[in-house]
Amino acid sequence: MTDSLMLALADDDEMHAELVCTWLERQGFRVMRFPSGDDLLSWASAGERHVDAFVLDIDMPGRDGIQSSRELRALNGYARVPTVFVSSTSPRAVVEAAPDTGGVEFIRKDGEMFVRLAAWLNDNLYAAR
Repeated sequence: MTDSLMLALADDDEMHAELVCTWLERQGFRVMRFPSGDDLLSWASAGERHVDAFVLDIDMPGRDGIQSSRELRALNGYARVPTVFVSSTSPRAVVEAAPDTGGVEFIRKDGEMFVRLAAWLNDNLYAAR
């Protein structure tokens, strides 16, 4: 079922991005990985491309995850794509800063991250099929 699902991951922490990308691929997802929000927006702006969900780190240089999400929502074809934010930032700060970004979830980068990410993917992608 997941073999047709495409995720776009933007995270400037190379080690963390590799870990998340490897885990997602082992779950059967196809993953496009971007080292920054700027790179993700360049890709998305180049034309409507299919993606089932965005996984965005909040704390990135240049366009952070919050700004990236806002700008993705304005592009043709991405307004309804679910977004999950991942960060070591406190969830309260994210909720207060990002009510209009279209992000549907915040997952803290900690020991429970993969459990929560799996639950989010199940609730937001598998349930929609």
